[in-house]
Amino acid sequence: MRTFLLDTLHEAVSECEIVVLGGMTGTGKTEVLTQLRNSLDLEGIANHRGSSFGKRATGQPAQIDFENRLAIDLLKKRAAGIEQFVVEDESRLVGSCNVPLELHQAMQGCAMVWLEDSFENRVERILDDYVINLCAEFITVKGEEQGFGLFAERLLQSLNNIHKRLGGERHQRLSGLMQAALEEQQRSGAVDLHRGWIEGLLGEYYDPMYAYQREHKAARIEFAGDQAQVLAYLRERSVKG
Repeated sequence: MRTFLLDTLHEAVSECEIVVLGGMTGTGKTEVLTQLRNSLDLEGIANHRGSSFGKRATGQPAQIDFENRLAIDLLKKRAAGIEQFVVEDESRLVGSCNVPLELHQAMQGCAMVWLEDSFENRVERILDDYVINLCAEFITVKGEEQGFGLFAERLLQSLNNIHKRLGGERHQRLSGLMQAALEEQQRSGAVDLHRGWIEGLLGEYYDPMYAYQREHKAARIEFAGDQAQVLAYLRERSVKG
C-alpha cells in the first residue's frame, strides 16, 4: 500500500499541471482553496497554518501519515477526472511535515496566481484565525482556564520564534503589545488590542518579505486579483485545462 501511494504522488507530479496560489499573509489563500474542487490543501492535511504562528491546538500527523493522506487526496481527485491542481505557495516544511521533494520542486517552476486584499481585511482575517479561532480551539481541547493559558503561551512563543529576524527592539515592542492584548482579552474577553501587534507584524515584517518574494516570482505570475476574481480565474482555467 505504501509503495502504491508513493507511486500515486510520483505519477501526479509528472502527469498533472500544478498552479501555485501566492499572496501576502492574511489574504485568505486557504479560503480560496476550500472553494476549489481541484485544490490540494497542504496546510489542512498537515494540520498547520504554514507560518511561524501556524501551530494548531491539536498536533500534526506523522510524516508518513501526511504523505499518505496527500496521496489519497490526489488519488480520489484524479479518479474524479481532475488533472490540474492548485496548491498554496509553501516552503518545504509545513510545521513539522515535509512537502514531498518531488512536489515541492515542481511547485518552484510552475505558473502562479497572486491573491490580493486590503491591509485592513488582512488584519481582521489574522485576528480571526490566529486569535479568536485559535483561542477557541485551545479552550475546546483543554477547557477555559488551561486553554487560554496555553493559547497565550503559544502566541508569545510564536513571536519568540522569529525574534532574531525581527531584531531585539522590534521584538520587544511587539511582544509588549501582544502581552497587553492577552491580558485585556483574559480580563474582559475583548480582542481589539491584538490589532496593534498584528498591524506591526504585517507592516514591518511579513509584507516586506512577501513583496521581495513577489518581485522574484513576477515572471511566473499570470494573474492577480481579489478572492472573487482569483476564484473565477482558477475555475475557468481548470475547465480550459
